Amino acid sequence: MTKENIILSALRLFLLRGYRNVSLVDVAKEIGITKGGIYHYFESKEQLFHACICYLYDHFGEKYAKFFSEEKTFRGILNFLLGDEQDAYFKRLLNVEQGDYRANNASLALEVIHNFPEIQQRIDQGQLELRNIIKEKLQLAQETGEVRRDFDPQVVATMILSVSSGLNILGKQINTSAMHQQLIDNIWNFIRANDNKEEIV
Repeated sequence: MTKENIILSALRLFLLRGYRNVSLVDVAKEIGITKGGIYHYFESKEQLFHACICYLYDHFGEKYAKFFSEEKTFRGILNFLLGDEQDAYFKRLLNVEQGDYRANNASLALEVIHNFPEIQQRIDQGQLELRNIIKEKLQLAQETGEVRRDFDPQVVATMILSVSSGLNILGKQINTSAMHQQLIDNIWNFIRANDNKEEIV
């Protein structure tokens, strides 16, 4: 049993049940070890939770950094940010469907805000950095003529990030692949250059 195994199992439980409804005993049972096995790596549930959030953000940070270094078109970036690839990534990483835990996202976020200000600060900083990356990619797309030049890249980047964040709290009956595609198509239709228009199906 490794530290990473503990973190992944705990993260899965926190996402499915919420922070308050998970104990170290629950995590130990999930993994098949004693509570003492967890104390070998973590002094408390709070410390474990902190490690879980940091682990998740580190992995998403690496994924985002790799993607943004390779993708050259803003349409591709829009597909990545608003498509359902992130759902698939969660499933691969944690073996859970995002629809299974989306209902807990709001309560988990409130618990973080009220009880873990240092984690919330990291999340806020990450969102700000992502917004700035999207803005820079939009500026580049404006320079290359891929998207219109008559909008403020920072405003549109904020809008795109807000939509992406909002998708995480929608119920699975609303948050479907079809809905993702409609959002992508409509935003793209709004920002793309006039000479790059396509028929939206």
